[in-house]
Amino acid sequence: MKKQNPPETLQSLLKYESKPGQAQRFLARVGKNFMWPSSIPEYLRRRAFIKIADVDLEFEDEVGFNIIFFYNVFDRGEFAGQENEWVTVNNQKVIKYGEEYNDDQLNHVLETMPNAIQLPVDRTRLPRSKPAKMVIAQRTNSGMIIRFEYVRIRGRRPNENIMIVFSYDFYDACAVDTGAPETILLYHVKRILGRRGWSAITMIAGGYGAPAEQIRASMMFEVSIGDDNNRSKWVQARILLWEDYSGDQVECALVGNDVTDQLAYAHEPGNPLKFLDIVDEARLTVVLNGCR
Repeated sequence: MKKQNPPETLQSLLKYESKPGQAQRFLARVGKNFMWPSSIPEYLRRRAFIKIADVDLEFEDEVGFNIIFFYNVFDRGEFAGQENEWVTVNNQKVIKYGEEYNDDQLNHVLETMPNAIQLPVDRTRLPRSKPAKMVIAQRTNSGMIIRFEYVRIRGRRPNENIMIVFSYDFYDACAVDTGAPETILLYHVKRILGRRGWSAITMIAGGYGAPAEQIRASMMFEVSIGDDNNRSKWVQARILLWEDYSGDQVECALVGNDVTDQLAYAHEPGNPLKFLDIVDEARLTVVLNGCR
C-alpha cells in the first residue's frame, strides 16, 4: 500500500499556478480534502491541475480528472497483471486495455471521446520527446542555428483554410535549428487551430527547454517559412507545441530538421538566409546540377 500524500492546500498548490486564482478554483472543483495520488508524476500533476483550474480550458477539465482517476486506480493496485498494457480512460472510467494507439487510432478515439487519455501502466514508457540541442551560436557541433532579422512561420492543417502566422524579429524567440530533430512551436497554434489533432497527454522536453512540457500533434500539419518577400512551399510535419506554462527556460520556438530537410534555401555572403518557393527551388536545382 503506497503512502498517501497529505491533503492539498491553497499554499501547496500555488507552485502549479500559471494565473492568479487557479489554486482556489482547483480546490473548489476537487474538494478541500483532495490528495494527489502517490504515483502520479509531477509534470502530470501540473497538467491535471491546469486542465481543471484554468477557466480558458473548462471544456477540457475532464482530461485532468481522467489523469487523477488513472493514478488513483494505479495506487489501489487495480492494474496488477496489466504492466505491459496501455489504458484508455474516459469520464473517469477504464474503457480499454491494449497497445499504444498510433496516430490514426488516437485521432479516431478523440473524435468520439475528446477528453479521453491513454497512459501506460509501466511509467518508464511514458512518452518523452527527442532531445533538442539549442546553443546561442551560429554554428555548433550539433548543427547550425540561424536567427533571422525578420521571419514568418505559417501553419495549418492539410486541406483546411484556417491558417496561423507567426511573425518574429531578431529580438523575438524563433530559431531555425539543425540541432533540433522536431519543430516546436508556441501553444498559440492550438488556440487558433483548435483542439483537434493534439494528444491530451504532454511529454517532458529532452535537451533544450527541459523540463518544460510539450504537446505532440497526432496528425500531420503543414508548415511554411519565409518573410514578407519570400516564402517556402508548404511541407508536412508532425509538430510539437510548447505548453502554455513552459517557464523561463524556454526562449525559442524551434524550426527543426523535420521541416528544414524538406525545404530548399540559399545563403549569399552578407545576406540573410533565403527560403525558396517552388519556382526558385527548381531554378536552384538547375544551377546545382551544373556545378562540379
